[in-house]
Amino acid sequence: MKEIEMIHQFAVGDQVSLAFGFYDQAAVGLYAVTRLLPSRNDGEPQYRVKGSDDRERVIGEAQIERAGGNRTSTGPVRQRSPHNPITEIFNRLRLEEKR
Repeated sequence: MKEIEMIHQFAVGDQVSLAFGFYDQAAVGLYAVTRLLPSRNDGEPQYRVKGSDDRERVIGEAQIERAGGNRTSTGPVRQRSPHNPITEIFNRLRLEEKR
């Protein structure tokens, strides 16, 4: 299978926040991009980010958004998917628990 490579839309040092619908609400807040990581097999760029609480995480581009509009990368803006597969899975699980 051929890997799809997309351009990272954020640069090291950019401030980002979690995109709407991110499941882990304890992780809400600002994060600084500390490293650009290779894209996943589906082409989604990944990042290493560090929060104000010094916690670090690896996160996909679809799960974050610019904080304060300080985008420093110059790549073309790509259309974001309206569907986050991880959030959709958790939403289905919550519905099943309620039954």
